[in-house]
Amino acid sequence: MIHLIWNERQADEQWSRGEDVYASYWPEILKQAGMAYRRWSPEAWLESRPQGITIVAGLDQEEAWNDVMRAYCESGNAVLAIGDTYGLDDVLGADRQRSIEEGWIGWGESSLADGLRSSFHFFGATLVNPAEGTASYGAMTLPDGNDTAHPVVTVKTYSRGAASLLAIDLARTFCLIQQGVPVVKDGEPAPDGTGGIDDGVLKADDGILLNWERDRGAVDGGAPFYIDPLVDEFRILFVRLIHRLTEAISRTFAQTWFWPEGIEAIGHISHDTDGSSPEAAELLLGALAESGVRSSWCVIMPGYPERIYRRIAAEGHELALHYNALESDGFRWDETLFREQLDMLKGQLSAIGESLPIRTNKNHYLRWEGGADLYHWCERTGIVMEQSKGGTKQGNKGFLMGTCHPYVPMAEAGERNRLMSVYSNPTLAWDPPAPLRCTMPEAKALVDRSKDVYGVAHFLYHPASFLLVKGVHAAFVELVKYAKDNGFVWWTALELYEWLELRRTVDAYVEDDCLRIVAGRACSGLTVLLGADAVVPAGEAGAAVRSACAVIRYGIPLQQWILDVPQGETRISLRGAI
Repeated sequence: MIHLIWNERQADEQWSRGEDVYASYWPEILKQAGMAYRRWSPEAWLESRPQGITIVAGLDQEEAWNDVMRAYCESGNAVLAIGDTYGLDDVLGADRQRSIEEGWIGWGESSLADGLRSSFHFFGATLVNPAEGTASYGAMTLPDGNDTAHPVVTVKTYSRGAASLLAIDLARTFCLIQQGVPVVKDGEPAPDGTGGIDDGVLKADDGILLNWERDRGAVDGGAPFYIDPLVDEFRILFVRLIHRLTEAISRTFAQTWFWPEGIEAIGHISHDTDGSSPEAAELLLGALAESGVRSSWCVIMPGYPERIYRRIAAEGHELALHYNALESDGFRWDETLFREQLDMLKGQLSAIGESLPIRTNKNHYLRWEGGADLYHWCERTGIVMEQSKGGTKQGNKGFLMGTCHPYVPMAEAGERNRLMSVYSNPTLAWDPPAPLRCTMPEAKALVDRSKDVYGVAHFLYHPASFLLVKGVHAAFVELVKYAKDNGFVWWTALELYEWLELRRTVDAYVEDDCLRIVAGRACSGLTVLLGADAVVPAGEAGAAVRSACAVIRYGIPLQQWILDVPQGETRISLRGAI
């Protein structure tokens, strides 16, 4: 289990000034990575000094902490300071210089970043000079393009433990890239003309913080786009560092895997039903049936005829909302209008005897205004999966929110940056193979990169494209098959939500020579990762383990156990575990 120290008293002071406290997002980062954790105040941690790995994300900077943490590491534990040294310079073997707001990372030959390809654009970091004998990895580049010698990760070893610094403010980086800045005006267009987002329509991509020049790449000589999921690669880096620290203190670490049954990645298809053409809907339903996948239909008002709704529901697809706030269509950005359109869709389904829940929304043209306003609307109306974060131009498709994992957004400082009761599921691309939207090589590259980070490859297909875009039917079938052949399983947005919520109830960790799994609900197909030397126990103790095999996850050799666990606690003895 991970122990997380953060200083809520300092956070209260920041919130009282209306400042965001990004450290409050750390529990979500750990939960999404499948790591069981316990959160501590500095005072409570001092009193207990729990064994294992302690992450420091907030601390009173007092000289006494150096002696305490040094003794903690020397007694067989590990400390990981993130985003700052918090006055622990001596323990960490890292001399703090100053803070910076933004930069990029070059990893050189560091094995920590083997196979990772993104620019590692970050927001917030501390520059340090490592002391003699402290290992260091990576180097930061400043916004002016100047490379520095300041490391990204340092590790100081002790006789039985270790102290490490991850100098990047990971929580701030995750939140700012995933959520962007509030949209109040058109964003700055791409200098090369591939991303003209200054089109007079406020959209999700007007608030992004990634860089047009440093954070994009291209496929087969095409236009550059956001080809690398850099938030997800930061997560992989973090997981690798945790495993290295676990090895340094000779302990066994466990975490839950992203998906059930050892699935490596998920495919998801949504549809925006612009034009509401029954003919186009029937063409798309045929392609879905041929491909053997179910999808999420985001329906724009005035909606479909009854026979289309009945067929969509009968064939197992999800019905969702496509909220229209385009002024050119006579609408506006307004919660009352959002509710009216949602109620209209619910009424149409009720009239034909369908009581399917409407739990997913994607905005027409990915409209967006403000910061978390839309998420609040979703919370108040029962929408649990929001899909409006994505690009609208040729050059800003892909991972412009930095991730292909559905993530929980953070509320504003006025609400103490609470975690919101909704997931944001980014939309990666529209209508392959439409050349000015997404070519087939680009779509396959997005599938590949989603698999690299074990995420969700989410493609939007308009039913109208099956009438208007040459070759779209064949390309659709080909893309679905390509992903299936690469281990993807295709889910609806509601299925994504249901699994993510179930997984959120489960914690897995090693304590007292036992793998302990605490489940808020029964969970079939739960996948747990343990050290490569873990041995599946025989007999009654191992009855819950349905299968076990060696895998490479995050670039690390591990054991993958698939289990069916009941609600409550399951304990499995581990030979040789600590």
